[in-house]
Order: sequence, then structure tokens, then C-alpha cells
Amino acid sequence: GNNSGNLANISLDDILNERVKELYWEGFRRSDLIRYGKFTGDNYLWPFKGGVLSGQGVAAYRNLFPIPASDIIANSNLVQNPGYN
Repeated sequence: GNNSGNLANISLDDILNERVKELYWEGFRRSDLIRYGKFTGDNYLWPFKGGVLSGQGVAAYRNLFPIPASDIIANSNLVQNPGYN
């Protein structure tokens, strides 16, 4: 901002970057990225995203975790989330 403390402009990326610093140990980063559509796809990359050094997009099914096999075995009415079959 300027000397008066007013910010001229602020973007969603600025807010997400501030949240990653302030809430580092709280475990909100993945949820924030999913909420704002930046966790999957290739519009927002970071090192090792998708398992490569330069980062690459990942499939949208990664927004959901797989249901553990032990839960599916215990309850035959459960169906595995798409993409994890």
C-alpha cells in the first residue's frame, strides 16, 4: 500500500498468498485452492504439482479423496469416488 496504509488494489492471488503464510500450520491450503478452483488444472502451478519439478495440471477428480478400501469393504453400499476405481 501507500504511506497511509491504503491498498490501491488487491487480487484473489494476493489473499491466497497471504493465507498460505499466516495459516501455514493450520492445514487450510488444499481446501482454499479447491474452493477457488486452483488445485486442479494448469491455471495455477507450483513446483512438483502433478509430480514434476516445473509443475503440471492434475485431473479434476483429485478434488475429492478416495474412499478407503476398508470403508468400502465394511459397507457394500459405498461406491468409490470417480477416478479412483
